[in-house]
Amino acid sequence: MKLKNQTSYAFERIIASVKRHPLAVPVLIAVITVYLVTYLVPVTVKGGRIESEGVIRSVELKLDGSMQAVIKTSAFGRILYNGDPDDGLIPGDRVFISGYVKVFDKPSNPGQFDYADHLRRRGISGVFYSDEIRKIKDGPVIMRLEDGLSRFFHEIRKYVVSLFDDDEDKALAGALFMGDDSLISDEVSRQFRLSGCSHLLAVSGTHFAAFLMILSEFLRKSHISRGKGAPAYILFCVLVGTLTGWSESVTRACFMSIGNYLSRDWISGMALAAAVLMADDPYSVLSAGFQMSFAAAAAIRLFGGRLEELLKRVDMPQTMISALVPVISAMIGMMPFRGRTCCYISFVHLAVQITASFIASAACVFFIPTVLTGMPFACSVLFKLLTGITSLCPALSFHSLSTNGLSESFIYSAFAVLCVFLLPPGTARRFLIRPCLALLGIATGIMVFSAVNSPDVTIVFLDVGQGDSCLIMGEGRSVLIDGGVTSAGQYIIAPALDYYGIEKVDLAIATHLDEDHAGGLQYLYDQGRIDVLLDCFDINAGWQMNITDELELNCIWPLKAVDGSNEDSVVLRLVYGDLSVLFTGDIGIETELALICRGEYIDSDILKVAHHGSSYSTSTEFIECVSPKIAVISVGAGNMYGHPAPDTLRRLEEYGCLIKRTDCSGALIIETGRSGTILRWPFRDQ
Repeated sequence: MKLKNQTSYAFERIIASVKRHPLAVPVLIAVITVYLVTYLVPVTVKGGRIESEGVIRSVELKLDGSMQAVIKTSAFGRILYNGDPDDGLIPGDRVFISGYVKVFDKPSNPGQFDYADHLRRRGISGVFYSDEIRKIKDGPVIMRLEDGLSRFFHEIRKYVVSLFDDDEDKALAGALFMGDDSLISDEVSRQFRLSGCSHLLAVSGTHFAAFLMILSEFLRKSHISRGKGAPAYILFCVLVGTLTGWSESVTRACFMSIGNYLSRDWISGMALAAAVLMADDPYSVLSAGFQMSFAAAAAIRLFGGRLEELLKRVDMPQTMISALVPVISAMIGMMPFRGRTCCYISFVHLAVQITASFIASAACVFFIPTVLTGMPFACSVLFKLLTGITSLCPALSFHSLSTNGLSESFIYSAFAVLCVFLLPPGTARRFLIRPCLALLGIATGIMVFSAVNSPDVTIVFLDVGQGDSCLIMGEGRSVLIDGGVTSAGQYIIAPALDYYGIEKVDLAIATHLDEDHAGGLQYLYDQGRIDVLLDCFDINAGWQMNITDELELNCIWPLKAVDGSNEDSVVLRLVYGDLSVLFTGDIGIETELALICRGEYIDSDILKVAHHGSSYSTSTEFIECVSPKIAVISVGAGNMYGHPAPDTLRRLEEYGCLIKRTDCSGALIIETGRSGTILRWPFRDQ
């Protein structure tokens, strides 16, 4: 009876809340509808040639001199075009386009950025590569006036960035003040990501609050009511939004600030902001920035009071409490979204994230004075502090707990327990705490069981396109065999190392000197991500390395390298218990026969097929000597060489081994340990 009364009371509270916030329910229904349509309706668009008319939906000018336009077409829906500002494209223009539309697949490697999902969250089906783009009809006059104003303020933004002398300061000014990260280097981006501070490189509600701090303080000190101060507040928000570029993050933060200021309560304010953003672009609700911004804002309102109460119990000064509560609350609200990507957890990371948030907000306070006076000294000092404090984390990250080691069920259940604990005492808290704790206990048990049965050795054949790369890990040590081309080292292997918590590879081996094997290794070595780098001139037959007590790597070719070409490729045999893997570089039939004639023991469970499946390698005699159960072909989709050759595939099929290709399945992951050997190709299997 008591439970029934409590349920009835809770239901009455919900009904009353709905009546007080009439806009919240339809906005919530609209958000859910967009999600269902986007993620439940199958994607049927495939890339290909296009010759069609289209309408320019939006144009965004970047600080690095580039331009992004979204074009609405009948055949492919919305497509992204990376062009030149001098193309003269204006929203509303009707254009004729001819070229190719590329539709991206899901990530094919561990730790790789999911560009396909990123585009889908913007309602974009693919990227347009232009042969021709020609204007047919001008858009409405009002759109042309708006574009002229946009280009004028873009010049002002370029002026603001030019006030800074240091390139890193220019990049941070563009990101923090304008939500434009086009000037941010890969090194700084990685530094902020490993520190858990990537969200600071986009304009958020916190940034906007700092922009408006002087005005808010003036209105408060002048005792001007919200109604009378609204015109000035809205005008100032629009001015700041225009100065900072009306990027997606700026637009979201601006309308959230206006909604919260005008509304009588925070729920209605957030609903108003969401409604305005959805009216402009329904897909805006899918962006990670939208979700994290609204989650952070809701967390501040829901948990701020409880956190303040808890901090007061430890006799913390009120000034410090007032500063900490919003930051900690926002971090709690963003917790489930950070679990989607690899981030690291430690007290140092937490301290850095809190401190960096304060520094970023302080820099935003000085933004308007910097624009008015042309003196960026204060911002430059704060930028130096920001990069200095975030630089503490990258080296530490690989010795900290990573979210990769935590299951999604654990992260979400821990978040639920934390939220319930921070709710004000009442019926909801008493009703929810036990189920949430039970879910957390189950998730923890499953995670501990998985950790106990984790593999002793992991072998990852990475998908580096038309090239080779294999990462071997065991007992905290790592070996990298080949690294694809330079770009593969930067955009595929480096993120994979971050994903697996590897700061620096212990040993890397370039089987020979071709760019598609050695280029990525040279990049990683120059970046300090490789401890020892060897090539075919450093290793001869008979060389041996014990990666761990039970994991052994042996070299069986070359006898002596001559010129570093294909036939000089280092041939390696990896042995762990009953599992053996043969790495063959780009050797041809000539070297294969030499290995057979020398009587080398090359019998292996897994064969890394030589030369990407070329018809001039992987002979029938060689396959029979190796007797592989699995053949791995590292090859790029649609490559100009026709790899893998039909004859090579036929020989492997006739032998009866399982063939896995990186162009079809993405990375192939082999995990072996006490519970046996498991093969996984979870990224793009067909």
